[in-house]
Amino acid sequence: MKAERDNTRSVRLTTRDQQALDQDGYVVIPSALDGSWVEELLHAFDQPEEDSGTQHVEVGPFTKGRNAWDALSHHPLIDEAARNVLGHSSYALDIHGRNPLPGFGQQGLHSDWKPRSMSSPFVVVTVIFMLDAFTANNGATRVVPGTHRVTAPISKSYAQPLAHHPQEVIMTGSSGSALILNGHLWHSGTRNLSDGQRRAVQAVIRAKNRSGSKGRAT
Repeated sequence: MKAERDNTRSVRLTTRDQQALDQDGYVVIPSALDGSWVEELLHAFDQPEEDSGTQHVEVGPFTKGRNAWDALSHHPLIDEAARNVLGHSSYALDIHGRNPLPGFGQQGLHSDWKPRSMSSPFVVVTVIFMLDAFTANNGATRVVPGTHRVTAPISKSYAQPLAHHPQEVIMTGSSGSALILNGHLWHSGTRNLSDGQRRAVQAVIRAKNRSGSKGRAT
């Protein structure tokens, strides 16, 4: 498989996308993956559902569609996200799959890194590739725009799973779209209220030689 698929070469961040990522902390890029790539990635979810309510895919030697998953590390949006949020292209990359099953997926608002000072650089950014369409009721990610620049910890009241922030926005997009999310932004998964799946690939990009991780993005 080619390091970079031909149909991704034109997938780049526009000036407007870069401004949104800087100001709001997120941006949705449509048509980041074509239908055939999505179908190959979906094979990895053909496994028994988990008792936890959320199906996880860890990429390994026996992962179905492994070549399609490996190719994601060369997707141009990975480097674009690293350069625009982290300020450079030296990073560690963790790619995995997540699928909140019907009735599950609700989380409290959180960030993926400890609070930082305004002068400190950003440390983590995530690209979420939507394999199924993200809708308002199937467990899509919610975000609070601009909170990647807040230096105080999230209050306990907003960190409760059932709490809602007055400025939160549900991220929706068609299958094949990508959500680029500054890891310092307040965000969370929501409950899947549909009867279907909400499968996605999460590519977590972390700047090297910086400590303080709180764990994977969601």
